[in-house]
Amino acid sequence: MLKKVKVTILAENRVTDANLLAEQGQSILVETDQGTILFDVGQTDAFIHNARQMKVDLSKVNKVILSHGHYDHTGGLPALCNAVKTIDVVCHPALINKKFRIYAEGRKEIGVPWEKKELEHAGAHFVFKTHAYEVLPDIWISGEIPRNTAYEKIDETYQQRVSDSYIHDEIHDDMSLILVSERGLIVLLGCGHAGPINSIRHAMRITRTKSVHAVMGGMHLSNAPEDKIEHIVNNLYQINPDILVPLHCTGFHAINRMFIKFAERVKLMNVGDSFEL
Repeated sequence: MLKKVKVTILAENRVTDANLLAEQGQSILVETDQGTILFDVGQTDAFIHNARQMKVDLSKVNKVILSHGHYDHTGGLPALCNAVKTIDVVCHPALINKKFRIYAEGRKEIGVPWEKKELEHAGAHFVFKTHAYEVLPDIWISGEIPRNTAYEKIDETYQQRVSDSYIHDEIHDDMSLILVSERGLIVLLGCGHAGPINSIRHAMRITRTKSVHAVMGGMHLSNAPEDKIEHIVNNLYQINPDILVPLHCTGFHAINRMFIKFAERVKLMNVGDSFEL
């Protein structure tokens, strides 16, 4: 089990420090006694700027984990390659599929804004995984997350292109990062497209761990209906994590419901903030 864990937000939608940058996206640095992981790389090079301002040395990163193939979690990868030259990038093979979303004004591409060959030439070594995989000792990626809850479904507006057809994207590439610590699991979510409850229960199942210390990241509830938010908040209460850190796409209403249910256990963090065991 991990004895030392420090989690620092390098990119996020909110910022309070005038020297740091916010953006629609997420990037989280995870430092442990077994190694250092970068979970997602935001939309642009903002996380590089923030790391430099915070005097964070990204050359110490052992692996990059990409949670899923949307631009606001993958767009900064070229900037990282320029900064560190060579890096292992662990993700689902479907991450590089062409992804879209339907809006009132039409279909918009929302997938990764780079080409795999260009990134490989720049120093990225892609490691594709579909199942749970131990990246470093006691640090796991979830692999594909089973969709076992009726209230956590992928919106029909998400699509991917297969040959010349646009089909519903179930976002099977959505994966979480799981840290097995002395205080329980720390589960990091990108957008939580597979559902935060599905993701946490899957993490507990694959690690055979019953206690959850912290859940951190986007939960994709910004525009969710009230009943879905209530289901998720109530199930989070049953899981009973010590700390909740809602970020990115969780949304004000869902965060408010979490505050009502969990009180001081909810931590509203911004770019530059961190917590550690």
